[in-house]
Order: sequence, then C-alpha cells, then structure tokens
Amino acid sequence: MAAPLITKAVSVRWARAHDYIPPGAKYQACPAGPGDAKEAKRLRIAIAGAGMAGSYLYRLLKEVGEEIALYDVVERTGCGQRPCAWGVAPAGEYRRLVGRFLDPERYIKQRSDQILFDGVRMGADLLMVDKPALIRDMIGGAPVRYDRLDPGEYDLVVDATGVERAYLGPVAADDMVAELCQYRLASDRDLGTWFQTSRSGYGWCFPLGNGEYHVGYGNLPPHVGEGSETIDATVAGSKIKCTCRSRIRLSSPYHSMPLVRGNIVGVGESIGTVGPLGGDGNLYAMQCAEMLSENLHGLETYQEEVLRTFDWMRRERAAVTRMLAGRRPTPGDIKVFVEHSRRAGFSMNPVQALKLLTKAGGV
Repeated sequence: MAAPLITKAVSVRWARAHDYIPPGAKYQACPAGPGDAKEAKRLRIAIAGAGMAGSYLYRLLKEVGEEIALYDVVERTGCGQRPCAWGVAPAGEYRRLVGRFLDPERYIKQRSDQILFDGVRMGADLLMVDKPALIRDMIGGAPVRYDRLDPGEYDLVVDATGVERAYLGPVAADDMVAELCQYRLASDRDLGTWFQTSRSGYGWCFPLGNGEYHVGYGNLPPHVGEGSETIDATVAGSKIKCTCRSRIRLSSPYHSMPLVRGNIVGVGESIGTVGPLGGDGNLYAMQCAEMLSENLHGLETYQEEVLRTFDWMRRERAAVTRMLAGRRPTPGDIKVFVEHSRRAGFSMNPVQALKLLTKAGGV
C-alpha cells in the first residue's frame, strides 16, 4: 500500500501520536496563508460546489458577514442533486446543525423509528429530509456562478465538489469510490425502511412520505453494475418518478489526502467524510463545514480536528477492506461498526454487528 501524502499543516508530532504517519510517509507543504497571520484579515473566499457541504459552509460564513463567491455546476438530475441522498441521523444533530439559522422541522418529510438492517429489525432515529429545498434555503437566493473558478483570484478556495475533487486534484493513494444507481419511486405498497449489504455492495429503501420512496444500490470495483438484485423486487410494480447514477467517496479523510493544496482546502465528501459501510454523509458534510468555518485562519487546527473527529471512518474503511477480501471481522471491526451505528441513532448490539459483517463479507 502506498504511503499517504500528509500535509505539513497537520503537525508531525500530533499525527505520529495518533498513528497517522507511517515511517517513510511523503509530505506536502501547507500554505502559511490565513492560518498563521497574527491578526485575522478579511479573506477573499470562493466555494466550489453548492451541495450539502458547500451550501452549509456558505450560510455559516454569510451569517458572520463574510463575502463569498459561490460556484457550482448544472446538474441534470430530477432533484438537481448528485448523489440525491435524503437521510440524516441522528435527528438531534440534524436539528442542531440546521437550527443555527433555519427551522429544521420545515424540511422533514418522514421519520422512522425502526429499520431492517440485513433483515434484523432495530430501533432507529432516522429522518428523511427535503435536501433540495434545504440546500436552496441555505443559499438563500444568492447568485451562483457556473463559469470556471480561477483559484488565483482568491485568498482561499474551498473544494466542495464531492467525489470530483475538481480543485484539490486526485487523492494521493487508495481512493475508494462506489458507483450508485438511485430511484425515486411512488407506490401504493408499504415498501418499508431497510438497508441490505452484500459482497458486491449495498442496497436501501427509505420512505419520503406520501407514498414515495428513495431506493438504490451501490457497489465498488470490480463489482460495478452488480447489486440490483437487492432492490429489484422493490422497484417492480412501483412507478419510477426519476432515476440517476452517481458516485460516492468512501475513502475516509485519512485516505483522502491532501486535505489542503496551496490556497485550496477541501470540505465534506471531497475529503472523504462519508461512512464507508453505510454511505451516510449529509450530517458529516455539515459538521465538516462547521469545523472549517471556525478555523478559516487556522487550517492546521481544521485538519487535525477533521482527522480526529472522523478517525472512526479510517477504522471502518479498514473493516470494509477486510470484508471485501472475504476475511472474518475482527473484534475491532465489530466495535467500530457498533459505534458508527449508535452514533447514527441505530440500536445495534455487538452480536447483531457480527452477524451483519459476516454476512456482508460472505464468510
């Protein structure tokens, strides 16, 4: 495995203490820039990408009077989002994050207090929210530019372009990107609330209310194109309102280096803040944007906070890698999976986690 590229803005002492830098790791200098100024100055900031991370960061910075140029691309999907994930959990953290400047109840389409996870019923604290409306209101009618961003025109450019990493560039090594196929369905049947794993990927079905559901499956190479069997029975007999294909980064921040390059800093999925096993990232995108908004003049602190807060993603990604190789889950794998599920509001115990990981790994 190639050694990760670590920016020097993450202190070597801190990183080695947290087992982030193996011997022989390569380094890339991080700009002294805004983080080392004795007196914080007003920055010329551009945000590339108006998805969940970019729009949330935009609103946070506008609330404190920053002037930001917001850039995006035109999406040709039915909902205007890619990927069009609608779920957030736990509910309390969603309300805290959105409640900083909007009424979080306004965007809730459906609440689920139970979920079938690979056929195992467990308690849940899951909300399905109107993501397009939430993003639209976070931007608040601000002008969005669709031309090419020139990083040289700004003091700080935030790459919120998700899996594309259009300005940060490719990750240094070991990127893990899943291919997704998603549907928005209408059905007279109760299609349920469930998540199902397999050796080739995972599938899901989440209710949106009023007889609508968000259904899809995702998989990793070399299984791209496989996995539709997890949702075939659900799609059959339902009315397809829209469908799209997209990709999602499951690498974890540790495997999404560099987080900073020159005057460009990543946020959200562009730096891997997505759960590797469940593909959940809406809340983590907002949490990551919140960290950056509080550390615009201290990118070293921002990077350390991202790596520390989302270190569980690094450990979960290692569990997924072992699973894909057909190896039995370790006690550490079970622990990190249970911690993730409980963090997301699911009442999973270690025995359930062992069964699920064993089934997903095909061992």
